[in-house]
Amino acid sequence: MNILTTEDARFIDREVPKQLGISLEILMENAGRGIVDALWGEYDLFSLNNGRSINSFVLFICGTGNNGADGLVAARHLMEQGVPAQIVLVGDINKCSDLFAVQIERCKAMGCSIDMYDEFNDWSNVAIAVEGIMGTGFTGRLREVTIDILNDIDTMRSQYNFDLWAIDVPAGLDATTGHVTEGTLTYDYTVTFGAIKQGLLLYPGKAIGGTAVVAPLGAPWQQVLGERVRTITIDSDLAEKIINYRTPMAHKGVNGNTLIIGGSNDMIGAPILAAEAAVHSGAGKVTLAVPKIIKQIVQSRVIPEVMVTSTETNKELFDCRQVVAMGPGLGRTREICDLVDHILDAYEGALVLDADALYALGHVGCVNKDALRDGDIESAYIVERELPYCVMTPHLGEFSRLIDLPIKWIERHYITLAREFAKAHQVILVLKGIPSIVALPDGTVYVNIIGNAGMGTGGMGDVLTGVIAGFISQGYSLQDSAILGVYVHSRSADILNETKSWGYTPSDVSASLGFVVSELLGDYE
Repeated sequence: MNILTTEDARFIDREVPKQLGISLEILMENAGRGIVDALWGEYDLFSLNNGRSINSFVLFICGTGNNGADGLVAARHLMEQGVPAQIVLVGDINKCSDLFAVQIERCKAMGCSIDMYDEFNDWSNVAIAVEGIMGTGFTGRLREVTIDILNDIDTMRSQYNFDLWAIDVPAGLDATTGHVTEGTLTYDYTVTFGAIKQGLLLYPGKAIGGTAVVAPLGAPWQQVLGERVRTITIDSDLAEKIINYRTPMAHKGVNGNTLIIGGSNDMIGAPILAAEAAVHSGAGKVTLAVPKIIKQIVQSRVIPEVMVTSTETNKELFDCRQVVAMGPGLGRTREICDLVDHILDAYEGALVLDADALYALGHVGCVNKDALRDGDIESAYIVERELPYCVMTPHLGEFSRLIDLPIKWIERHYITLAREFAKAHQVILVLKGIPSIVALPDGTVYVNIIGNAGMGTGGMGDVLTGVIAGFISQGYSLQDSAILGVYVHSRSADILNETKSWGYTPSDVSASLGFVVSELLGDYE
């Protein structure tokens, strides 16, 4: 499923009329009907009293721009269907958008109930409130008058217990970054148009938007996007398109030979988790290379399907390997930096770099903060070290070190920085955050929309590394392996979350991977 930024939404509004001959007024009419359909999907609108008086109604709180005009259209449609609705206006009607002016005259002609916000006092009969004050164009801070209105709405909601909906995005939410400003409310639902807005998938926006309902625009807007970079959700539909059945003739040689390099005196568990996850994800053969000093203890703890060797003594370590995953528990000594550099030079196959292997790389680039702040994205990231084509799986702290930028900056420009890093270095970047994302060298970014808070425990990233490596060994591309790995890893955790909110382990997630594969292949309901 596509994801849209503020700029994407503006581009669609501009180009759909030009290229497809479908006016903004028609798009607005479809959006308003989409709001009504979404409301019907959640309520029996003919029975709005729900314990209130028989005079209950849907309240549309509309600003004087196009976002508010969407609400006016919806109110008209409800009135036509015999559902009680009222409109209150926020802002100066003499400074309204052209389309708002058209819609408000239509509402007046139909006899819709319209008040200015300051004149409205019938909160006790509100069954559902639909807010359309700002829309996707909002950036910066809310005005004090808007904060006061939102605070008033929140107070009335607490008193009268009505559901609160947002049109396209909640007032105060940046539709691109997901950041919220002072005064922003938490909503029960958000009706968004064409495709979900990026800010509704990134925290804190995801936490305040409630359940997102995507309403169609009634126009094939995807056709006008052209060469614009795409942002797409990682979901079951996408994963099902990627995964393939195995042929009946498949054997361990066909399913690939995976090498995991990791481990140190203090970090024995991390490489074991990665190696076992590679087995559970379907790799034909898995070898774990660890320092000689811990080889015996690793052999005693790892599942028997994993072969264990030494990083020091095996001169043919890379022979016949479809993929090498390096980093879990590797350590951070000078010798490790030399080992990582040696492997990057010596091995020409598929690579997955994680954890301490990423640390050994040091700074590989830097960010021009002024360019980033000014929106000059093409000049924002500067490459300082060339990297091989590989999958890199940093968490935010590791990514901060790679690009020499504080985490707070990364959080504020999360998808932008991931995209520019992957493009500049021509690598597959799996940025492990909330949510995790996969950025490709062509600028496409995939956003994970599943997973849960129970995954917040040490070792989950090591399992993900093993899963991605396991899929690469089976012949999936680096791109598909990263996307599929993120999905299968998170879905396995979600299955466990159904019976245990937290306390399940990375090993549990690893052991459940096969159930997710079967689910994707349709082997059971």
